[in-house]
Formats: sequence, C-alpha cells, structure tokens
Amino acid sequence: MKIMVIAEKPMAAKRIATVLDSNEEPEEVKHGGSSYFRCRRNNDTIHVVYALGHLYELQQTEKGWTYPRLDTRWVPKHEVDKKAVETRRAISTIKHVAKTAEQYVVATDLDTEGSLIGYLVVKYACEKEPYEAKRMCFSTLTKADIERAYENPLPTLDFPLIDAGHVRHEIDWLYGVNLTRALTLVVKRLTGWFKIVSTGRVQGPALALVARRNQGISLFVPTPYWTIKIVGELDGQEVEPEYTHGRIRSLVEADELVSSLRGKEALVENIASRHITQSPPEPFNLSVLQSEAFRCFGFRPSRTLDISQKLYLDALISYPRTNSQQIPEGIDVRGILAGLRRQRTYASTVDALIAADRIIPRQGKQTDPAHPAIHPTGEAPSRKLSTQEQRVYDLIVKRFLASLGPSAEKEALRADISAEGHQLRLRGMTTVEAGWTATYQPYVSVEDRPMPSVTVGDKITLVSVEAKRCLTKPPPHYNPSSLVKALEKEGLGTKGTRAKIVDSLKTRGYTLNDQFEMSSLGYAVYETLEREIPRIVSAEFTRRLEERMECIQEGHARREDVLREAREELLEVLNVFSSKEEAIGRGLVVGLKRYWTERDEIGWCPKCKEGRLGIVTSPKTRKRFLGCSRYKDGCDQTFPLPQKGTVMPLNRTCEFCGHQMIRVVSGRGVWDTCINWAQCPGRQEDLKVLEERRKKRSMPKE
Repeated sequence: MKIMVIAEKPMAAKRIATVLDSNEEPEEVKHGGSSYFRCRRNNDTIHVVYALGHLYELQQTEKGWTYPRLDTRWVPKHEVDKKAVETRRAISTIKHVAKTAEQYVVATDLDTEGSLIGYLVVKYACEKEPYEAKRMCFSTLTKADIERAYENPLPTLDFPLIDAGHVRHEIDWLYGVNLTRALTLVVKRLTGWFKIVSTGRVQGPALALVARRNQGISLFVPTPYWTIKIVGELDGQEVEPEYTHGRIRSLVEADELVSSLRGKEALVENIASRHITQSPPEPFNLSVLQSEAFRCFGFRPSRTLDISQKLYLDALISYPRTNSQQIPEGIDVRGILAGLRRQRTYASTVDALIAADRIIPRQGKQTDPAHPAIHPTGEAPSRKLSTQEQRVYDLIVKRFLASLGPSAEKEALRADISAEGHQLRLRGMTTVEAGWTATYQPYVSVEDRPMPSVTVGDKITLVSVEAKRCLTKPPPHYNPSSLVKALEKEGLGTKGTRAKIVDSLKTRGYTLNDQFEMSSLGYAVYETLEREIPRIVSAEFTRRLEERMECIQEGHARREDVLREAREELLEVLNVFSSKEEAIGRGLVVGLKRYWTERDEIGWCPKCKEGRLGIVTSPKTRKRFLGCSRYKDGCDQTFPLPQKGTVMPLNRTCEFCGHQMIRVVSGRGVWDTCINWAQCPGRQEDLKVLEERRKKRSMPKE
C-alpha cells in the first residue's frame, strides 16, 4: 500500500521517515525545488511530505482595501504573500505525491495550529475529504513515540481541534484586518498619509495593559518613609537586629526611636526555630519555561519558544507548546533517566535519583489535553548545540530532574529582643538538606544566613542606631516575560501566540524598548480607542471570545455559532467607529506627528543650545547624520551616525565627553554609544572592535 504521511516541518518529516523506514535510511526524493521522503515498512511504501508551517492563509473574497470585509476563503500562502515562493513548491510536491497515495495520515503537531495545517493540506493540496485521513498523535519525536503513533493512529482527524483552530484564524483575521483598516483609512482620509495603524483582538488589550502600567508609573507620587539600621555588640561580636515594625511614616517618629535606642541595652527574651520544607518544582509548561529562561538568560519569550521548537525537532525534548505541568504515568521516566545517565553532565544526579528510587515527578496543577509537561526525551544531542540551545536544554533537563528530587529542608531561627519597649529581632536560615536545590543549580539561589550565637538572657549593646530616609517606588515597567505572564493571567492569547503579541507592540512602534515604555503613537492609539471605543481594548471582551473558542475545542459549541456571534460584535464596533471617525482620526494624527518628531529627534544641540538634534538624510549621498534644527539660522553642528540600525536617545550623557548617549539597534546587536562616538576619547576602543569585526566579515572564506 502507498501511504502518505503529512508532517509540519522538513526536520520533522525527515525524523519520522527515518524512524518508519525498516533500515532507518529513507530516500529523499527531489521534486520541483522541494522534496519528500520515501521509506519502506513491511510491505508498504510510505511517502513523508511536509508543510512549511501554514501553506494556506485566509483571504477576503471581495476586492478592495476597505472595511468591513467579513467573508474569507483559504488560498495558498504565496497568493497572499508574494515572497512565500517556497510554499508554492511545497504544495506542488504534496499534490504530486497525493495522486498515487492510497491512505493519508496527518502527523503535524498535536494542537490547534498543527491540526488545522494538516486538515488544510488534506483538503486543498491532496484534494481529498478530510474524513478519510487518519491522525498520528505524539508528544516527542523519539523512535518509540513515532512508531506507537504510526501503528495506533486515530481513525479520523481531531475535528474539534481543527474547528477551534479554524475559528481562531477567522476571528483574528476579521478583527485584525477590519480594525486596522479602519484606523489606517481614517488617518489617510484626514491627512493623505498612508501609515499602517494596527490593532486586533488581542493586540488592543495587550496595548492597554502596557499603557495603564506606564500611566501608573508616570502618575506615581513617591512617599517618604524611614527604616532603622541598628548595629549591636554582644561579647565582642557584631550583630544587626531588625526593627520589627518595618517602615516608619514620619521623621519625628524615626528620630524619637533613634534617640530612645542609641547606646541602650537590649535583652534577648526568646529564641524560636521553625522547620521549613521546600517541595520540588513542577516540570515546565511553556509559560514557566519562558519566564525562567528570561530570568536566567535574558531570553525573550519568542526566542525561548524558537529554541525549544528546535530542541523538539531534534527529539531532545517533548512538544513545547503545552500548558501542562504534569508528567502522566504512561511516560517512561525510567527510560528517560537511563538515557540522561549516558550524558556525563547528568550521570551523577541520575544515579542518586535511581538509588533513592525517585521516579515519580511532582505534578503541578495545570493540565493540557494534548501534551504533557515539557521534559527531556533522554536522547543525547546528535549535533553540537549552540550556546543558547545548550542553555535551554540544560534548564529543561535540570528542571525535570529537580521535579523528581526530594524536598529541600531548612531551619529558620529567630531571636526576639526587647529594648526600651520596642521589639527587635535577629534572624537566620540554614540548609539542613539541599534536596532538589542541589540538582537545579545554577538556576536556584540557596543562600544561608547564619544566626548569631545568642541565648535567652543575653544583653546586646546598641552601638549604632540610624534612621534612613527612603521613597516608595512605582510599579515596575513590564518586561517581555512579565507581560507574557500578564496576558496569561488575563486570559488573552494562547500559549503559542503570546510571545508574538509582545513582540508586535515593539515592531508596530507602540513601545520603545524591552521595558515597554510607551511611544507617543502607542499612547495615541490606546487613549483614542479607550475614549471612543473602549471595547476594542477591553480584556473582558477578548476573554469572552477566547472562552467561546475553547468551548469549540471541548465540543460544547459550534464553530458556525461562535463565528456568527463574533461577526455581529465586530459590526457593532465598526458602527460605533463610523459614528466617531472624526474624533478617532484627530487623536491618531496628533499621536503620529508627535511620534515621528520624537523618533527622529535625539536631544538638544550642544553648540547653539537652542536647536534640536535630529536624524537627517543627505539628498546627495543618501547617508544619514545628526543635524541641528537651527541649520537655516546658522548652526552647522553635525554628528555622523551608523548607517544601519535604529537609533534611540538614552536618558544619560557620556561619562567621557558629556555628550548625549544613544542606542543603536541592528541585526548585529545593540550598541550604546554617544553622538560624539567618532571623536570621543572613551569610544576609540569600541571603534577598533567594530573595525576588526568589519575586516573579519570582509575576509574571503577559505
């Protein structure tokens, strides 16, 4: 029998074909600029083809860049994106193989996106009824999982997942396209400018989260408070008791406390100890992995997802797009440990776990109907991993091993001290058993704080007592990791899309940096929509749509009903938009003007002190440089600029020459320098390094 297996990516196709081939040596067959894999198993010939992610995208059925547009159809991706020439070749290859296939098996990722990809390939590329296809279900690309999935496929495709993916794409298209066109066209009508001003079903509420946090920070008024720093002496040893009431709200009260304690004796009245047990951590789901990778390595959530996907395709870890924090009983933990034991880095830890018969990982609360928690497969890397890949792999392995480990045991000690009617305290913490924390190094901090040697009845002389003035701090800016967490908490987006949403705020020009400081454009879009059509930036509105889409996946709602409801709500929003076009347009235009001005301005001119330095492009050479806005009034101050990358002003001056600092962000990285970088005495080493890099890039390869 001729069997056609549909994988999601080329690497997955090759891996599946290698496992299914009787000799593990599949033949790669070239076809029209693409390829597929031919393998033989028993008496069957298996052709493994691959998509390149989504081969088909939604397109409006009517012509014209306007709104509302409510009717869509699926078309090959290269018809929507002319640059996607590879999708044309992939579809051609799939059509070629499908002509002689007798059975169709979908082996794409087991989630809404993967299921939809497989469905669309069967329906449009293979031109077969999707009900005729079977479904392979697996969470890792290991030999055992692939063989089990192939020998025991589902008799039909997973249609609830497909419908959920289908309606998510349709609703995202409806809201993203129509709302973005509405915003863009109202600006064009008022000014003649064509500048894409985008929003969407999730992007709007995400922008609102960031804007409200920024507003809270800018409106925050620091409140002074005082803390008490105490240094005491006991039998020649220095001790630092704490004032138990923490912050003091007035300077008068702080001064009175200092006066009453300084030079006095304090009495140790009681010593207590408390045993603390720290349970091992749960295995990773995607959100927690992204958070830990940001904390440990500074990786953006989207970067962590990309790396995890590569590790999955290399059969090193399980499928990363999962909400689950649980390892089901059916997973061969002993087999995984046996594989990890063959990797020298983890051998001693595995030996200790096996010796203690610890093979049941801690189970978290969150579950996922399709996939378990992220875990290693036990297979060793077949290639040299990049530094970033190795870091994420090590983090996942050690988290899995830590979830199997024993609890960490600690002892907390406390000495209660009284002085002049005030309560003080000495505290200490010691590790009794390191437990899982020893396994999870260096990703967990274990800092013991020895308790000073004291006994009940001891008297401590308070040698130094000082009041320190402090100010309350505003809430912190979001970072890529904390914003993903906030989206998850609000029920916005999915595990696989939140990282892209976070990145989109920056690429659209709505935020300025990784601290998500708002640009003038971002504020203008948010404030205009919040004032005129608050539903667009409402988390509740978007959350309700998410819940309805989840009902489809669970079989509690019909795709047609949810899509009809979404269209009706969208039309209500667009009707309100039409009635307020003038006000919306004016708000956006003001924000755009301010954004363009701020984007090109760097700071005050150091020469005339009156003009503003801005990015100017020479009409003759087409090179950019910094020039003074009072050039026509006689100020000829200029500074050279790197010709590639985004230039942003920083809120500080150069420590060497005193000029304005800037940040240059390009595909090669981030460079913080000053506008006087070409002449600044402190920047010459930077220039030497850049020149050496340039020479290396220009050297012919051997």
